[in-house]
Amino acid sequence: MTRPKNVSTQTFLKISVILVLVGRGYQYLFFSIPFMSLYYYADFLKPYVEEKTGMLWHDFLSLPEIDNYTKAIICGIGGLFLITIPCILFLKKKNYTWFQLPILASGIGLVFLTVLLTITKNYKLGQFIEYSIQFTSSFLLLSFIKYKWIQQNLLFILKLLIAFTFVGHGLYAIGYYPVPGYFVDMVIRIFKCSESFARFFLIIAGILDMVIAIGLFLPNKNVVKYCLIWAVIWGFSTAIARVVGNFYSDFLFRSLHQTAYEMCYRLPHGLLPVLGLLLLNNKSHVLETSR
Repeated sequence: MTRPKNVSTQTFLKISVILVLVGRGYQYLFFSIPFMSLYYYADFLKPYVEEKTGMLWHDFLSLPEIDNYTKAIICGIGGLFLITIPCILFLKKKNYTWFQLPILASGIGLVFLTVLLTITKNYKLGQFIEYSIQFTSSFLLLSFIKYKWIQQNLLFILKLLIAFTFVGHGLYAIGYYPVPGYFVDMVIRIFKCSESFARFFLIIAGILDMVIAIGLFLPNKNVVKYCLIWAVIWGFSTAIARVVGNFYSDFLFRSLHQTAYEMCYRLPHGLLPVLGLLLLNNKSHVLETSR
């Protein structure tokens, strides 16, 4: 019985990592990544480049060669995400040493992407922590396989990541940060409602995000259970909403092309709370997996 439980936990973590990498890899290969924003914030390079090239920093960044190099780097990172997937599928303790390398590299790539997205949002902390589940997934999988203390404390770690993710989302929903227009548009398209109702709905959702983040750490097991259940529902709902809220039957494949990858890398926001529920109901599970 011990072996299936071990496989089950690893399977949840592996699926989560794969979903993130598939979604982000697709995004890198077919859609824009705010990579150029890094150049504009790299002020420490500006004096050196202007002295060596005799060009203004802005003119240097406008060179076709820079654009080509940037596209090559973006495609390379996207390719890395996708070719890492077989390593995740076949990752075991006996091949851990070699298979961990591309998984670590992909994890670093996800952290790098999160930093870029945070830079484009004027360094808002909420933007960074909203991606907690996504950019930690690779490291969590590797750590779970290797370290016993991660296995023993997995439930707490999951609650922490879920809380960060929901707080980050909630800060935008309640209006602490400017509410993104696409948040409002998605609610309007899904529920066929007015803008005022959509904004009210988002405020309620944001408040619930905060309640979940607090409730996960209360000593009452039933409270934690219901918070995780809501995290499952809301995590999957916000992921699926990317497709449902932007779906046009007349342009089926185009709609899926433009939105399915967003759903893909957000599905772990609901999947990891499912794992948290399973661990909560059988806390000895993780202890057994480390034997």
